[in-house]
Amino acid sequence: MERMNGETGVRAVTVVRGDVVALRDVTLLAAPGELLVVLGASGSGKSTLLRTVAGLLPLRAGEVVIDGEPATRMTPGERRVAMVFEDGALIPFLDAADNMGWGLRARRVPRSEVDRRVAGRAGQLRMGRILHRKPDQLSEGERGLVGIGRALVQTPRVFLLDEPLAHLDAAERMRVRRRIVEVVRSLAVTTLYVTHDPTEALALADRVALLHEGRVRQLDPPGTLYDRPADLVVAAMVASIGLVPARLVHAGELAGYRVGSVTLPLWGPAPAEVDDRPLVLGFRPEDVRTDLATDTEAGRDAAAEVDTVPVDAVVTGVEYTGRHHAVTLAVGAPPVTAPGAGLSAAGGSTLRALYPARQQVRTGDAVRVRLDARRAHVFDAATGTALFHP
Repeated sequence: MERMNGETGVRAVTVVRGDVVALRDVTLLAAPGELLVVLGASGSGKSTLLRTVAGLLPLRAGEVVIDGEPATRMTPGERRVAMVFEDGALIPFLDAADNMGWGLRARRVPRSEVDRRVAGRAGQLRMGRILHRKPDQLSEGERGLVGIGRALVQTPRVFLLDEPLAHLDAAERMRVRRRIVEVVRSLAVTTLYVTHDPTEALALADRVALLHEGRVRQLDPPGTLYDRPADLVVAAMVASIGLVPARLVHAGELAGYRVGSVTLPLWGPAPAEVDDRPLVLGFRPEDVRTDLATDTEAGRDAAAEVDTVPVDAVVTGVEYTGRHHAVTLAVGAPPVTAPGAGLSAAGGSTLRALYPARQQVRTGDAVRVRLDARRAHVFDAATGTALFHP
């Protein structure tokens, strides 16, 4: 399918809703055919962004572009977008099949073509058994599927998907999101996809834009977002990162980080980006090594641990995931108060570690973990901005 060679999204857009500035000078543009995921917590402005592109909200400043064409003055119909709302927004007196085909019929697409497209998308989404049911006969998840199907039967200039999987169970979400990706890629239609779920964002996106308090904090491919978060807000949203306060210490040409009463040596000079300002260290669960005396299942040998330092901690939470226990650990250090630190699932001055499923770990247990300072993500404690990534 031939596509116009232009970006889709917003440039320098500010949107005010009541007394709240929902978007603040936001520029976010998807490349032709790109699946751009907008990730953010509730109230971040992500749904406002989609509604702005769709023409459903007025702008205080900036412009909307669709396929490189200025669209701010276009009506919603002229923009030719297909939008999926979280609640499905179905017409109550039409069955699922007619709801899916409603937009096509409104554009006077022949009935035979409407039926063909509806049947095809219904088959991909495995929803043939519900096509003749009315919305009040459907579960929330099924209504969501109909809303998704209604968008996917079209061939718009842009897909706008607002939390389309919110009402599906976990297994169904994985299956439907694969189908969504297959369809939008086969049509080569630019797609803006909103979600609050970082796992979903990383699984779907060509690029992820992390939105927080009406601003884009980072826009990058999923791997970059995960490996090199721009600040603590991004680090906390994208992965369950543990945070501890630290300061840089020196011994001749060698450097390390002082965390509470423990020094984590770097076994060399400090990274050039790191100086004597107050710091926050971030450790991902996979980089927090459990004590060798009890972690035999991990198969690690002493040689692999020679550069790590033992840190005593207390278990404050245990989540069984099947293969592992995801364990939250409190360490002997002051609370982290840097901007964004409060968003971390682990909280401030705590670590997250993965223990083998067969190893017993209980809340209140005193444990020992091992840390390698060279695996730390380093942030400025005053601003939350990333200084260094391993």
